[in-house]
Amino acid sequence: MKKAFISVGFSILFAGFLFVNSVAQQPAPANFVVFEEMVSPSDLAAFNKVQQQAVDLWKKHKFDVPISCYATDDNIFYWVIPIENFGSIDGINAKSFAITKKMKDEDGFDGDKAFRDLSTTRSRVIMSMPDLSYHPSGNAVQVASKPYVEWTFCSMKQGHEKEAADAVKKYIEFYKRVKEPYEWEMYMVTFGYDTPMWLLMTRAESPEAMRKLEGELYKKYSKELDEMWNDFILHVRKIDNKTGWYIQNWSINTMQ
Repeated sequence: MKKAFISVGFSILFAGFLFVNSVAQQPAPANFVVFEEMVSPSDLAAFNKVQQQAVDLWKKHKFDVPISCYATDDNIFYWVIPIENFGSIDGINAKSFAITKKMKDEDGFDGDKAFRDLSTTRSRVIMSMPDLSYHPSGNAVQVASKPYVEWTFCSMKQGHEKEAADAVKKYIEFYKRVKEPYEWEMYMVTFGYDTPMWLLMTRAESPEAMRKLEGELYKKYSKELDEMWNDFILHVRKIDNKTGWYIQNWSINTMQ
């Protein structure tokens, strides 16, 4: 997990941590469906080739669903799509089936056949938790200048949500007080496996930039960070860390 946060440190894809709405005046979405696509190392080259073909065809046919793509360092791809509510997923599925048929009929691209055996997919719905997120820069969205991403999946203890939230708010109060340039986004899994689960997302220019910042913070504030971590971890059952990158050329209908 993050040192500076806790002290230790889509029917191609439908059969697909963070998006900006294409209309700048609209509020940032609060709910997202996340398709988690797992690829084995031996299939990665073939997957990349087929996926690039799919993305090129999405763009050719002006597929109008906003998708942000991330890839972890252990070959998991996150396809993140903003939704208004659970009913929105039906609309996304209808559009995905329509473009899949169009790609097959007009381009000879059979998504079911092309992706067979290349990946395994599961999904979650997540909700942004603005009260537990911290963005002193005022920018709570994915930007191309900070493509490196770290995710901390926290499987929470049942019934401990309030106490955990109070613990996170101590971090926010702390960082407001010390005025350090560290920020994060917190999400709650509202539908999916292994709930209750919270998801912490941080971004940087590179892994080196992240380690440098967190190292400096821990060097200066180790006592406070250790105390806050000890308070938070009481409410967590399991932690899973992922590192990876925002894949801009596979993301569509987003605004950087």
